[in-house]
Amino acid sequence: LLWLYARRHDPMAVTKLPEPALGQPLPIAWRGRLISQDLANSALEVAAIGRALAGRTPKSILEVGAGYGRTAYALLSLFPEATYTIVDIEPAISISRWYLSSLFGPERLRFLGPEEARKLPKGSIDLALTISSLQEMTPAQVGTYLAMFDRAAEGGAIYLKQWRKWRNPVDKVELTFDQYPIPERWALQFNERAPVQTNFAQAAWAVPAKPARARSSR
Repeated sequence: LLWLYARRHDPMAVTKLPEPALGQPLPIAWRGRLISQDLANSALEVAAIGRALAGRTPKSILEVGAGYGRTAYALLSLFPEATYTIVDIEPAISISRWYLSSLFGPERLRFLGPEEARKLPKGSIDLALTISSLQEMTPAQVGTYLAMFDRAAEGGAIYLKQWRKWRNPVDKVELTFDQYPIPERWALQFNERAPVQTNFAQAAWAVPAKPARARSSR
């Protein structure tokens, strides 16, 4: 059912991509081909990302908390000229490095820890995204990552898909999607309940480029 729904809501044609056999996914066959829940979910997310891009083709993509790389696989396949930066911690970053490096050339991939991500140049990213990751963090950490998005993706697009409400039992913190400290200058494109996974919300913003400062005539 999920696959059929995704096929009907897939303007970016993610469900036409081959499901990699790498990692030995559960062998679910449909009409003579390998399919997966992950590829179907990625199709729905990439459909929303396509709306956020509004016809633009990203050359540089940044994802925080990429898991094993399912969304990265879809975006790297759709945008063959794009580079992809993943910011994550161990052991997840080693898993995504292994998975994606087995499918794509090293010139297209970059893997950074949180401290390294702070050094990303301003305006160096066309599309920044994070999916089901912020609920694992403290409010201060969420603010740090959104500030990094604000700087690195200046002039680009932001996509978030997160739990609408989540209690972090380790830090005893409850976060809701509407409480995230979104910078005021971000221009909201949409904010809605995610399809199928309705306990999630998804939203996108355009980050305006700051005008260059005029040089002194002295």
